[in-house]
Amino acid sequence: MQALIIEKPYQFVRPPRRSFVLWVVAGLRLYRIWLKSSENIYEYEVKNQHRIQASLDAGHSVLVAGNHCRNADPMAIGELLYVVNSYAYLMASWHLYNQDAFSAWMIKHLGAFSINREGMDKQAISFSIKTLVDGERMLVIYPEGSISRSNDFMHPFLDGTGFIARSAARKRKKLAGGKNSGKVMIHPVTFRYHFIGAFHTCCNHSLGVLESHLNWEPQTNLPLLERIGKVAEGLLAERELAYLGEESSGGYYERIEALIVHILTQQELKWKGSVQSGDYIPRVKSLRPLIVPDLTKGILDDQEAASRRQDLYDLNLVQQLCYYPVDYLTGRTGKVTQERIIETLERLEEDLTDKITMPRRFKLVIDVLDAVEVPAEKLARDATSDPVLDEVRARLEENLLASAESMDSYVTADTD
Repeated sequence: MQALIIEKPYQFVRPPRRSFVLWVVAGLRLYRIWLKSSENIYEYEVKNQHRIQASLDAGHSVLVAGNHCRNADPMAIGELLYVVNSYAYLMASWHLYNQDAFSAWMIKHLGAFSINREGMDKQAISFSIKTLVDGERMLVIYPEGSISRSNDFMHPFLDGTGFIARSAARKRKKLAGGKNSGKVMIHPVTFRYHFIGAFHTCCNHSLGVLESHLNWEPQTNLPLLERIGKVAEGLLAERELAYLGEESSGGYYERIEALIVHILTQQELKWKGSVQSGDYIPRVKSLRPLIVPDLTKGILDDQEAASRRQDLYDLNLVQQLCYYPVDYLTGRTGKVTQERIIETLERLEEDLTDKITMPRRFKLVIDVLDAVEVPAEKLARDATSDPVLDEVRARLEENLLASAESMDSYVTADTD
């Protein structure tokens, strides 16, 4: 079973204020080497960087809030920082510091600080606020809190980004003596990954891997979308047999939701005593802090530890299932592009094998949107959402929709 958490006590990791490593990697664009070898990014374009430059020139603190659809995003932000000739601190999940010693050292020296996503990390929040108050560097946060794995859709934002931004705005205003200087500005930034590889080669590769797992002969006689749909249903049936004891009837997305509800209901009854309501991802995230802490302390016997690992595995499956947007390849929620097809196959392959072997290639386009000024007032206690974050999200979604509309549909795209 894949290790889903680091089973040792959390320790906050603070990046150095000055780093020769950062100066070299950023100045020589060495991050591109990793992005090419690990994330298959071959081309880059940054648009409207002057908007961030204007905020920096005006003496404002800048919080960069981007959509988070790929593992590449945190490192790829280096391309934006290069063109505006600035540095940033980045919030990074603590598990990234526990892969190996070199990676932990490198992440730290490239300006990332750790965040414990299993509970309230006061040190990370304090460091974030101080970064915006000081204004020495920009702050980069991905408000979704996890990778959506879909370039055309975003998951609900977590609350922490708004709290950090508003707290910093109040402190900056106080330091400025109440004057309208030293503002905190949130710049929404979109990451759009355009596929530039050999499309059918990539599709046939991933479908071959998936069909082999299902012990099927290659279904090359089927149209591509039908072939993908058949494979996806076969993999879903495996999970249904494991959790429900039988394959379900109904449409594909109805079956996914039924499986999500089944697993989540069991976990919420076990850990909270009642079934909750609302979006599935936040419900998953609210369960993890109940399960993880004692695992990280090492105080459980082997049986209980194994049981909790299984619970985390089940919740991870719920999260994976949530990452399959409804009707992503039907055309009912936007045109079906090569990119959507590649994303779906990547997701199926990664969920099955924990890695992607498809030989794909991408061009990354980073687009800086107009800034949203953060007010220096606390959010009203009865507020159901933060208007500032609502505006940030709306701008990101509008930009992503517009860029998607400019892309070719699969049915009219050039073939290999």
